[in-house]
Amino acid sequence: MNNLRLPDQNLPSGTVTFLFTDIEGSTKLAQEYPDEMSSLLARHNQILHQAIERHNGYVFRVVGDSFAAAFHFASDALGAAVDAQRLLFSESWTPALIKVRMGIHTGAAQLQIDSNDNAYSGYATLASTQRIMSAGHGGQVLLSGATHELVRDSLPANTELVDLGEKRLKDLLRLEHLYQLNIAGLPTNFPPLKTLDVSLTNLPTRLSTFIGREKEIEQIKIRLEKNRLVTLTGSGGVGKTRLSIQVASQLLSEYLNGVWLVELAPINDPTLVPQTVCAALDVTPQGNTPALNALNDYLKHKKILLIIDNCEHLVDASAQLCETLLHACPNLQIIASSREALGIDGENAYRVPSLSLPNPHDRLQNIEKSEAVKLFMERATAALPEFKITEANATAIAQICQRLDGIALAIELAASRVKLLKVEQIASRLDDVFRLLTGGSRTALPRQQTLRALIDWSYNLLTDEERTVLQSLSVFVDGWTLEAAESVCDNLDMLDVLTHLVDKSLVAVDLEHGDEPRYYLLETIRQYAREKLNDSGEGEQVRARHLDYFLTLAQKAEPKLYGANQIEWLQKLENEHENMHAALGWSLQADLTKGQHLAGALWWSWDLSGHPSEGYDWLRKMLMANPKEETLIRAKLLAGAGWLAGLVGYPKQKEEFAKKSVALYQKLGDRVEIAVPLITLGSIATNHSDYESANQLLTQSLDLFKQAGNKWGTGFVLSVLAFPAEDQKNFEQAQKFYDESLLIFREIGDKDGIAWILYKMGELAKSQGNNTRAMELLEEALQIEKEVRSKPVTSWILSSIGTIMLQQGNYERSRSSFEEALKINRKTGSKRDLAYVLANLGWHARLQGDYSKAYSHFYEGLELIKQSSDDESVAEYLIDIGVLLGVQGYLEKFARILGSAEGLFPNIVKTNIPFSRTETEQYIKTAFVALGNEAYTAAYEAGKQMSLDEAVAFALKELGQ
Repeated sequence: MNNLRLPDQNLPSGTVTFLFTDIEGSTKLAQEYPDEMSSLLARHNQILHQAIERHNGYVFRVVGDSFAAAFHFASDALGAAVDAQRLLFSESWTPALIKVRMGIHTGAAQLQIDSNDNAYSGYATLASTQRIMSAGHGGQVLLSGATHELVRDSLPANTELVDLGEKRLKDLLRLEHLYQLNIAGLPTNFPPLKTLDVSLTNLPTRLSTFIGREKEIEQIKIRLEKNRLVTLTGSGGVGKTRLSIQVASQLLSEYLNGVWLVELAPINDPTLVPQTVCAALDVTPQGNTPALNALNDYLKHKKILLIIDNCEHLVDASAQLCETLLHACPNLQIIASSREALGIDGENAYRVPSLSLPNPHDRLQNIEKSEAVKLFMERATAALPEFKITEANATAIAQICQRLDGIALAIELAASRVKLLKVEQIASRLDDVFRLLTGGSRTALPRQQTLRALIDWSYNLLTDEERTVLQSLSVFVDGWTLEAAESVCDNLDMLDVLTHLVDKSLVAVDLEHGDEPRYYLLETIRQYAREKLNDSGEGEQVRARHLDYFLTLAQKAEPKLYGANQIEWLQKLENEHENMHAALGWSLQADLTKGQHLAGALWWSWDLSGHPSEGYDWLRKMLMANPKEETLIRAKLLAGAGWLAGLVGYPKQKEEFAKKSVALYQKLGDRVEIAVPLITLGSIATNHSDYESANQLLTQSLDLFKQAGNKWGTGFVLSVLAFPAEDQKNFEQAQKFYDESLLIFREIGDKDGIAWILYKMGELAKSQGNNTRAMELLEEALQIEKEVRSKPVTSWILSSIGTIMLQQGNYERSRSSFEEALKINRKTGSKRDLAYVLANLGWHARLQGDYSKAYSHFYEGLELIKQSSDDESVAEYLIDIGVLLGVQGYLEKFARILGSAEGLFPNIVKTNIPFSRTETEQYIKTAFVALGNEAYTAAYEAGKQMSLDEAVAFALKELGQ
């Protein structure tokens, strides 16, 4: 050690700025260049003495290559460092490059003139200077925060200071804020400082995988670039906390002073919010200093990101805290999470969506892509490592995720049950979701251990009025409008209350689809609120108002479905499809008469919108609920049931209900409404080739509609009058009826009626061999129906187009048309229409030589058609299957099936559709020749002896082999 003897006048003392330096890697250099090191060190010493003395500094200690100098002014120390580094950098060092690191710090130190060991007392200041220098690298100049405050406004020319943040230095208890002095023309990029490894965050380490959310993470990052406060809102359990932590963990490097999580859930006293933030940041207010003031002082000059989690129960206090800190601390940014936004200036609220959901009807590979399913699988395999998703259980997993609305916590709780239940059992138990979804992590907050506790947390924060409204809203299914909520909840301030519930993430709103906003409850919230409603004793009154509202809506809509406003009102009813179901179900328990009137008002919409099967079921339930009554509404229900029975493939029930409706109308003396079941009976007579009765019944219906001035009814009956004319090959008369009908439907603007007539005219043109004209009409009809979205008629048009394309060899267009029709019919539930499309697809596959696929389509179709009571349709199906077998050379089986069909319905081959009939007749000849008269006749007669069930079983057996 070389302690220099200093003069006793004008030496720095009291508050002193120190400059410490040493050569990087000097020990290694001395070993590598022992002969040259002394001259290198001499030149180094000369440069440092020269620079320090030029800026009024005093070198008070030199130890080897280490210099210690004192200055009266921090600016002089900075100037000496700049000059020294420039000289060192410009020197032509040989054979080894000399690089010097420097540290500058200002603090308390007293000069000790008479001391031979230490020129200065003030160990803390000297030690800090030493540690600051030791953290750097050769060529780097580091300043403490204290020195920075003294020089930041008077830096030497061509220099700048770079904030390196707070660092933990060896043996020092407090963090030291360090700055790097950049000198123009000299290196400025250095390795990381040699400080203790201190993580400037308290973010928890994740023990499980973070699933998905890539889009949301990027959206939040973009918002943080433009806003200093971003509040993540959303329902409980949707994943706000985890998402905010994930975003913050990806931004750690951008905040010099760290990223810190503040958890507010454990506290309930709003006055403790500032103290909770202080505790998270390890800030201790001194004396009587308020916690908020201490935070302001601590954060004022720091670049820091705060995650303030679970603000919803302390919204006002959280808002006040954030507003105060953001105004006082210009480099502070905050991500808050809350069920509702904080509502302060500059806030950007981001509603966190649920995890992306799968389609339960999709394929396994698509179901697996869903974020909700990925989360389910990650947590399920954690609970049961051998658990796998398969084709067999994928649908059940998708259903679980859908029923739980993609809420992360609910999905995790459900996944944990795979240790005890099969996923199919979990899915089936979700109607009692709160009993099933318990048993979360013991280390989680209490409200996150069960789904009920999570929703309790939100519910308990509501006002009494908000709780009452939330309970009432639980009677809605699949959403509601503002008008519906006002009526059912019996609350004139509904808009304000709904706004509050939306803000608190208990109600969702869709502003993008439809003409008016539509509101929703997540299924888990709905179940919870429904329990509360039942407990309140107000459930019956609320459900009664729900029934009244939707009965009024249906009755208002009913006449609008026959004319120019059809599309608008059909959509209104389709939007309320599930609410109508709920109202009908409640009526069966509480008010049958209102339920009957509701079903009566809806039956035509069930036809148009493609719900004939469920409509038929509801009408039957209403009729069976009081089978002995004799009222006009019962006659109307019978008429509707007969109509829809024909659509879903129950011809016997179609006739039975229509006859009962006519008889009851006649008994009650109603002469207008009877026109509807007369149409049904007229079409049945046409199917039975009783054309005289058909014309009589339909003409009677036509007269009634004309007398009532009902143009829609007049137009429709005219179209049905064309059926017997067409059957009897009186194509000119049939065309005349269609033309008259089309004029009426165009006049009243009924687009479904227009499309219906164009479809029937297309079928008429096709039956006359004019496929070009047929396609023109069918294409026009299809475009109109896509606007109306009437599913049954659309499927018929597509099937007709498909058969024309099949005959013309356009297999691709044919297949796409049939498959589109198939999708529609699977949704409508019409077994008859579905079976017919499957038969068409079977023909398509057979003509392309794919017999396996043809067998599959015919097998499924026959299974469906046999469930109806339409025996003639079953017999037609058998003929198509017989031809399929005949094509493959199974002529004996062809003859047997043909005999069974002819035995059930003599001459059915002659009445079968022309395309099918031609091939059938061809294979009759082929089989007769190939088998010989005796063998053919034996097989044919054996078939004739079979019952319908036996014939179907025989055909299914052959298809299944």
